[in-house]
Amino acid sequence: MLVLVVFHKMAFTNLILARGDTFLYFYPYWQAASDALHTGRVPLWNSQLFMGAPLLANSQMGFFYPLNWPFWWFFAVPYAVSGSILLHLVIAGWGAYLAGRRTLGLSRMGGLVTAVLFALGGYITAQVEHINQLQGIAWLPWFWVVLPTLQAADSKQRWRAATAVALLFSLQLLAGHSQTTFITGVGVGVWLVASLLTYGQESRMWASRMLLPLLVGGLLAGLITAVQLLPTLELTRFSSRQGGLPVNEVLSFSLHPLLLGHSLLPAYGQSLFTEYVAWLPVSGLILAMIGGWRWRKRRELWPLLLLIGIAIFLALGVFNPANWVLARMPGFSFFRVPARWLVLYAFGMALLAGRGWDEMVAMWHQGSGAWKRPFRWGGLLLIILMLWRVISVPLAVYLPVGPEAPPVSPNLFTWLGWLVELLLCWFWLAYTGPVIWRQGGLLLAGSLALFLASRSQPFNNLTTPEAYFDLRPSITRLLAETRNSQPTDRLLSLSDIFFDPGDQAEINTIYQDQLSAAALYDYTIAIKQKEIIAPNLPLAYGLASVDGFDGGILPLSSYSQLTRLVLPAGHVTTDGRLREHLDAVPEARWLDLFNVRYLITDKVGDAWREGVFFDLQHPVTLTEPVRVGYIPEFAATEVRFLADGAPAWVEMDLADGRLLRGHPVSLGDGLFVVSLQVYPYAVQVKQMAFHPAEGTSVTVRGVSLVNQLDGTFYPLVLGAYRLIHSGDVKIYENLDVLPRAFLVGGWQWVADQAEALRRMQAAGFVPGETAVLLGQGEDKAIEDEVAEGRVTVLQYEPERVVLETHSEQPALLVLTDAFYPGWRAWVDGQETAVYPTDILFRGVFVPAGTHEVLFSYHPRSYQVGRWISLAGILLWLLISGIINNHK
Repeated sequence: MLVLVVFHKMAFTNLILARGDTFLYFYPYWQAASDALHTGRVPLWNSQLFMGAPLLANSQMGFFYPLNWPFWWFFAVPYAVSGSILLHLVIAGWGAYLAGRRTLGLSRMGGLVTAVLFALGGYITAQVEHINQLQGIAWLPWFWVVLPTLQAADSKQRWRAATAVALLFSLQLLAGHSQTTFITGVGVGVWLVASLLTYGQESRMWASRMLLPLLVGGLLAGLITAVQLLPTLELTRFSSRQGGLPVNEVLSFSLHPLLLGHSLLPAYGQSLFTEYVAWLPVSGLILAMIGGWRWRKRRELWPLLLLIGIAIFLALGVFNPANWVLARMPGFSFFRVPARWLVLYAFGMALLAGRGWDEMVAMWHQGSGAWKRPFRWGGLLLIILMLWRVISVPLAVYLPVGPEAPPVSPNLFTWLGWLVELLLCWFWLAYTGPVIWRQGGLLLAGSLALFLASRSQPFNNLTTPEAYFDLRPSITRLLAETRNSQPTDRLLSLSDIFFDPGDQAEINTIYQDQLSAAALYDYTIAIKQKEIIAPNLPLAYGLASVDGFDGGILPLSSYSQLTRLVLPAGHVTTDGRLREHLDAVPEARWLDLFNVRYLITDKVGDAWREGVFFDLQHPVTLTEPVRVGYIPEFAATEVRFLADGAPAWVEMDLADGRLLRGHPVSLGDGLFVVSLQVYPYAVQVKQMAFHPAEGTSVTVRGVSLVNQLDGTFYPLVLGAYRLIHSGDVKIYENLDVLPRAFLVGGWQWVADQAEALRRMQAAGFVPGETAVLLGQGEDKAIEDEVAEGRVTVLQYEPERVVLETHSEQPALLVLTDAFYPGWRAWVDGQETAVYPTDILFRGVFVPAGTHEVLFSYHPRSYQVGRWISLAGILLWLLISGIINNHK
């Protein structure tokens, strides 16, 4: 019920989350999983992002997580995410309730306090946008439901606990957020070690009882999840993050000490970067202080206090010297965002608050005032945190905080919220009326504070479903362009979102009375992300992209190596998002090779000069004559262009049959004009080329045809590009793009990717004519005869590609989809080797003549993993059956 109250917009309206990773990452991947489920296909391969990559092996999709399937089957993706969020908040709360009851022996009300503070406190509600992380967190408290059973004298109960541990670890692993599983494992280990150290002689007996069931539970979980684990582990070997992350990346998004006040205390109307949020209401913190006050005499609290301390210790990340050592150790070195250790703090504090509730109720019944001392000390600590938040603002000048979470002073509402809740706590603790009234008053104060503080969390900014379901003009245009393509030619988006949608006024008129300002802002950002077709969105809308985005084990290391060809010198991407590194259109030969038919840019960098619009997205430095690839049927009187100097001449073929060599005349400030010498008439230009002056280096930035007779103009694009869409963004067609599959007559062999990169960067390397193969073999020079070869795509599906080749000479077939273990090839039914080609792609040798080539993806990791998982499930059922039937 409380989940529905706090998340009432998500539960009872058609509004959706449309921001951050939810919109740009999970919606596309869940769409792919949902489509696969409805067609009865296991989605092994992703042909739409990163020029091809494993899909199932990317565990963040959570394809085998059993609680995803009903949502994917019955609901559209945004509502599937919302439904899963609500369900897992209930699972988290229920687990916290039972954990408090089993581990600390809490009363029902104490368990309820624990459940509410954990499931609806700041940490979890801030993480709902990371659905797989929330799913993993939801199962974390259930381990503490099982842990007491592992200490039981009855062996039957211990083995039942082992099967429960196996199930819980399996659910966490299949949910797809392995960092949460790692944090859970460390938390369980800390708890058990602390328990063993706490209870002395008795602990050794517990250790002997727990060790074998725990090991069996972990082994069973590995077997059950092998169908996911083996492909994922295989992918880690080829990931751009293979071998772990650099230390500076491991320690990124550490909890800055200056943010402790904002992180741990509630705020009203003030938000914080979600990774750092871990607040509880003031009343919850006071209860936790009361619960832990007698820790010296209550050994059962020692593991809990250690868990809370370890969480803060590790969350500080870069600000904790010990983390510089841990960041180089296996496990720790695989994950970023040390602040995520705060989940253990949130869980531990919720348990401690539940214990505090029971302690307080006992004091009330006894008429004891023992609560006063912990209240005073707790109040003092809270005041220190409040003041720390205030002084963190000036201190940030000397100890800079990241741009994602600059310190801000508490606003008036936050001060009032803190003080009012603190006073209400004092009032209800000191009140001498009936205990039931005191309980109700304190619960009401805490619940109201929790509800009001959670209003600033992003999950409240739900927006209209059109943010996901409506198609923007750029998507519609590309879907129309590619509807008959097999496969879909790729796009590369270079646009940022620093523009205003052309229909912004209409959007404001429609939604300003229906949505809050924050929700309207999220809607605007979402439609701009769709307009530029941001990384991963092609997966949701049936398009294919060179780019992608992943913070886990994608992209492939070979992808990161290949994209060095288009990135500025010294740049490398380990998570995709090429557009954030590119400040200009990449060199044309690489776009041709990558099968980039469509380029997307915005208009922010374009210019108006003297009433004429110039497209500045394709500047060209003249070292040789440069042609304009596409000229429309437009009658003009002159050509104008922007440049940093004058070329020697501009050569034009005119529709009246003349070949004109026009010499530019400067109009000042980098603007030049070439007259077509037909005034007062206008003529169509058929071809145009700019010729450099000897010994000079001139960059032409933009060209436009101008008709002075009627004041019209038409912007042209330098190079082999054609503008096919101009709205909020522009879409260009690459006229020289290579097909997805082609034949080359020359190749050279190299030993590694670094050498392949050097060979490809050489000026003489021409994609489509030659290729670089990884391995050992005999180099072959280019032969002109192969230029007559052709490749026809007969079938193109994610895991199966069928091609027909024809050539007069033996040739190398290049398919510009990613090479990866598990891809096999057959030529006319005879299996043949597949070679890594041009660093990332697949190459197969074909003899002269006409042949059918089949590429098929059969990853051994998946084939073996599913049989191991089946055996693991059967073994789990067998052990469970034996335990339940054992007398």
